[in-house]
Amino acid sequence: MVLTNKNDYVSVKEMRKIDEAAVRSGILIELMMENAGKALALHIKNKFKDPPRKTILCIAGKGNNGGGVIASVRHLVYYGFRVYLLLLYQKRKMTKPSRFHLLILGKNAKIIQNGIKYRRKILSVIEDSDVIVDGIFGTGFFGSINEPVFSIIESINKSNAYVVSNDIPSGINADTGNVGTICVNADHIVVLHKPKTWMKILDLPTSRYSIESIGIP
Repeated sequence: MVLTNKNDYVSVKEMRKIDEAAVRSGILIELMMENAGKALALHIKNKFKDPPRKTILCIAGKGNNGGGVIASVRHLVYYGFRVYLLLLYQKRKMTKPSRFHLLILGKNAKIIQNGIKYRRKILSVIEDSDVIVDGIFGTGFFGSINEPVFSIIESINKSNAYVVSNDIPSGINADTGNVGTICVNADHIVVLHKPKTWMKILDLPTSRYSIESIGIP
């Protein structure tokens, strides 16, 4: 595998090729998710020095981006945080690596399944959370966001929580920086492996993100 500068901006297509090459070399997607989850958890641990007093809501979509957020839960619980995990989709719709991390999570977090009958509880937990970890959509997202996800992102943006996005704020096109209908307003972005093209286009300040390893050389 060719070593490259971690600060080189990459497109969605280029990052997908990097991921595929890593998998062919024997680096499992589940391992990349684990490393992403650890990076997210470490950022939050270093940001907040009194874990028992902080409530964290981790929000996972059905893709691999959500799997990284699911993986972060075990680490956050280990560090002493009170953690809720909101699953926006049924388990059967999630990627296999994401389901793996859900399986090994065990009973280490309070899991909330998205649905109409839980809507009031979901909005309440968003409002009461000190930290929200965004894993709704990843770099493969494009287009517009519809209900009920639209309202959930709207509630995140209205909350007073410190918001951390996994690799990219949900709702942003990773190649263009365009937003279809709405996106998560992240306070910090834990960028995985390499910065993405949208960050260069929008001239994203370096104070808004960190670039972290997921185990790919």
